[in-house]
Amino acid sequence: IRRSRPGNLCMGANQPKRIEERIVREIWLAFVLLAAAMAQTTLLPRLFGAVPNVLLLIIICRALINGPANAARWAFYAGLGLDLFADSALGTHALALLLAVLLATLPLAWLSRGNWLLPLLGVVLGSLGYQAMFILLNSVLIAPIDLRAYITVVALPTTVLLLIPALPLFLSLRWFESRRRGEVPIDVY
Repeated sequence: IRRSRPGNLCMGANQPKRIEERIVREIWLAFVLLAAAMAQTTLLPRLFGAVPNVLLLIIICRALINGPANAARWAFYAGLGLDLFADSALGTHALALLLAVLLATLPLAWLSRGNWLLPLLGVVLGSLGYQAMFILLNSVLIAPIDLRAYITVVALPTTVLLLIPALPLFLSLRWFESRRRGEVPIDVY
């Protein structure tokens, strides 16, 4: 027997989280994503001339598993962290990651979470949306970007690099999320 509210006893009732717990969780999430953004911008090596955008991959997989509303918070925090540590205009990475979340989830909503094509298509759509928004914002706010050079040197190699770990990461996150929710992996009749 747990107490749902002071003085009220209930059997197994799911107790809503207090506002303080929600705030602490959000602050903790923001700090973790800021640390991940710092690690991505400072520690990751260049592979084939491009730095893999690990946060983009994690956020797209998170969006495909838990939906765009949940992943939008992650995209906002990670984007602000990337803006701070990559020395870019504040908000460019955040807006690009938010667009990536939308483009990776909304067109693919008809696919099952069990479909193995889902993370691959999501990463392609999300990465292309991210790169398009990033080009647009940097061209408007900073200076025009040579589109052909950016696509061949940055956008395509980064997207290909993200496709390699997309399926294993998606399957791992999906398994972890099903375990966290207590889902049974086998149909029980």
